[in-house]
This record gives sequence, structure tokens and C-alpha cells, in this order.
Amino acid sequence: MNLGYARVSSTEQDLSVQIEKLELLGCENIYFEKVSGKQRNNREQLQACIDFSREGDVIHVTKLDSLARNTLDALSIADQLESKGVGLILHDIASIDINSPVGRMIYTTISAVATMERQRIAERCAEGRAKAKVEGRPLGKQKNEELHNNIKQLFKNGINKAQIAKQLNCGRATVYRALSL
Repeated sequence: MNLGYARVSSTEQDLSVQIEKLELLGCENIYFEKVSGKQRNNREQLQACIDFSREGDVIHVTKLDSLARNTLDALSIADQLESKGVGLILHDIASIDINSPVGRMIYTTISAVATMERQRIAERCAEGRAKAKVEGRPLGKQKNEELHNNIKQLFKNGINKAQIAKQLNCGRATVYRALSL
């Protein structure tokens, strides 16, 4: 049986491209989730896919970083699937089956490179935050003064919080936050 797994990190990201590709590949069951890939233990759908798989099944993943964000996780998943007799094909790596010796070597190498790149991105972000802090620049998302003023004015005019959020196309949490300041 062909199984599929798709993942994105945040709720704002779209899974549809991955799911469409998995459907075109003939995946009968597709497991998908919107969750950070940093920690494997919080990816319930990945674990459900692995648990459901049986000897002779093949799990298809469109991108390596959807499956694992570090070498240790990538190899652990590969070992778990290999012990069950389940194939794993990553379609961003020329559709390589990682259970072949060459596929396993390529998978391990690319996983290591992905881990290094993730660490380098984290380092660059930390450097940027440190520099901004030294320069006295604010960190994080800045409040929208105009939006907050509009919220306060509408509330003064007797409009309830839910209506304000709808009218200004913002979340209710933003309305509550603006009114608490």
C-alpha cells in the first residue's frame, strides 16, 4: 500500500501542494499535519502513519524537511521503517528509496546537510537579534498604532469587541490587547 505523509510548520502554510502530489503518486492514505518539525514526539500524524504501515508498504514524502529536521530523527525514522519492512521514498531527492544502500547513504548525507543548514539559520537569527538589541532596535512584531487607535475609537462609540474585530479584519485577541493598554 502506498501511504503519504505531509507536514508544514505553521497554520498559515498550505499543505495542498504536498497532498496533491501524494494523491498523484497513488497514496491511498495520506497523513498530514501543521506542526513544527523540531521535535519528533509532537508529530502525531507521522507516528500514526508509521504505526499503520505494514511490511511491503511504502511511505511517500514530498520533501525531506517535512519528514525530519535533523539527522538523528531522519535516521531513527528510517531504521524504524526498515525494521518493519516498510519503504520510504523522498520525492525531492530524485524519488530515492532510502532502504537501498545508495539511497540510505544519500539520505544520511542530505539529512546531515539539512541539520547543518538549520543550525546555521538559527545562528544567523541569533546574531541578528543580538545586533538589533545592541543598536536599540525593537525585537518582535510591533503594535499597529493606527489599528489600536481605531479599535479604541470604535469601542468608545459602543461597538462590541466581536464586531470591532470583524469590521477591522483583525483577531479578537488584538481587540482585547488594544483595549487593555
